[in-house]
Amino acid sequence: MKYKFRMRCACGLILAVWLSACAAGVEIQAPVASETLRAIDRAQLALQQSPDAEGNAVSLSSLYLQIGQNQNAVEVLQRFLQSHPNAPKALRLLTVAHLRKEDYGAAKETAERALRLGTRDSAGVELLAIAQLGLQAADSAERLFREALSLDPNSAEANLQLGLLYAKGRRNLPEAIGLLEKARTLQPKVAGTYAALGSAFLASGDPQRAANTLEAAIKLAPDPAEPYYLLASAWRALHQDEKADGALAAFNSRKKEEADRRAREMRGRADYEEGVNLLSNSDQLDKAYAILSKAVGELPAFDAGYYRLAQVSYLKGNLPDALASIGEALKLNPFEPEYYFVMARCLEEKDPRAALAAIEKAVGLRPGVQDFEELRNGLRVKVQSTRPEGKGY
Repeated sequence: MKYKFRMRCACGLILAVWLSACAAGVEIQAPVASETLRAIDRAQLALQQSPDAEGNAVSLSSLYLQIGQNQNAVEVLQRFLQSHPNAPKALRLLTVAHLRKEDYGAAKETAERALRLGTRDSAGVELLAIAQLGLQAADSAERLFREALSLDPNSAEANLQLGLLYAKGRRNLPEAIGLLEKARTLQPKVAGTYAALGSAFLASGDPQRAANTLEAAIKLAPDPAEPYYLLASAWRALHQDEKADGALAAFNSRKKEEADRRAREMRGRADYEEGVNLLSNSDQLDKAYAILSKAVGELPAFDAGYYRLAQVSYLKGNLPDALASIGEALKLNPFEPEYYFVMARCLEEKDPRAALAAIEKAVGLRPGVQDFEELRNGLRVKVQSTRPEGKGY
């Protein structure tokens, strides 16, 4: 299987385990923005009140990781570790954050520190192994995954990753199949495990089991193209040409869809970069707006495009359009603090209370930003001055 697939599986499974373990007492049952923001507020307050409690730093960082604010998580944990350098849970979660950012060198360093200071258990060794995979150190990763299995033979992650390493190298296929089968048993809903197992069956000369397993992979995740190609090869080996042709047609269709999607993304990104360049380095606001509109036309789920449109509209003095664009950005990504800042700017004259609510969310998501703090302070004064006499803020 491809290297990037291995890394997605690795980071996905381990992150899920670690966030559930580290965020004890933090409940986010669904990605509801308002509930999550309130949870972040509570976690920030808990950390302010007890800054030496490792659990508070871990809980807040876990919340940030769950909403994709990886840099915020890194900053919280690094600040905590400056005064508590031997905190193994914080070090381990910092490793997860570095992996999420694909900073594998930093992940390796923190994973090694965590293992030296804490218990050398399977999960910690797996984190170090994944960092080694990211650094292309396959031999070290293999050794570490073997160690992780010796510490916990029922680790789905170690079974999967070691099986993938063996299957990719087309070596020791019987052991690769055994490892992948165990990973499938332990985590029966991971489509990638079935795809890897099907590939291993095919390489070992068992096309019937390959076909059965690849069909299961496709049932779990019908969009990826590669399993269809492997399935076509399995059916061809079984002399079932009609089924092979159907699987190959499905593969070609999905590859075309992927190519079209990549082309749209390239066009959209190019338009976005051109629009941002005009916004940053010229006064051609109308042209910047037109080009950024093309970008969101190509990429309608690209929240940053709407954010830039809002900036252009704000600079042109068109606050209704700016509010509409930043509202679209927030629908797509309700956890980006800069979007709340722009919303607050748009609302500060017309509706100071709504503006204050917006900037409070920005500060909650990214504390310590001077522009955020200054706007919040100004809005607090403005709201306070409009309150009926005798009622405090």
